[in-house]
Amino acid sequence: MRFVWTIVLLVALLLLWRMMFSGYRGRALRQKMLPRPIGSRDWQGMRDAFEGVYVSTTDAENSLDRIAAHGLGTRSAVAVGFVEEGVGFLRQGARSFVVPTADVVGVGHGPGMVGKWVGRGDGLVVLRWRLGDRVVDTGVKPRRAAEGARFAEQVEELVRRHREDRNERRRREDEDGGAR
Repeated sequence: MRFVWTIVLLVALLLLWRMMFSGYRGRALRQKMLPRPIGSRDWQGMRDAFEGVYVSTTDAENSLDRIAAHGLGTRSAVAVGFVEEGVGFLRQGARSFVVPTADVVGVGHGPGMVGKWVGRGDGLVVLRWRLGDRVVDTGVKPRRAAEGARFAEQVEELVRRHREDRNERRRREDEDGGAR
């Protein structure tokens, strides 16, 4: 009788695993219309990189809604730094990608997100960015907290400079348009 219960338990666990896998695959298919993030032409040129664990990318408005499309929901080891195109995520065992500078909305820290909870208020570095018409959060657990804090400061500076450059271009366009 014990053998029968063991078989029943194994079959139930396999069915549960299959349902979870099907649900995740279905989520990825529903999110397929999201644009695929770009890659970098020069990963060797990455600067100010730190290593950590890529936790996940989620919808910014719903931190429990993991973005599964294009491998963005896959946990992996990562080196995060700056490349020519923007902020680079060089991942091991998953697709690497770049968040273009123009798409970076901001950066912050958090105690966790779906897939990883560290409990401390600043355990994760969370990059907020635009993926098509959707704003998403990507969380990384740095190996050393100081590296995450330094990276966050650099991203804030990047966003500030990009905003100033954009405002300056608009001001010049307005002046050029008014001079005609």
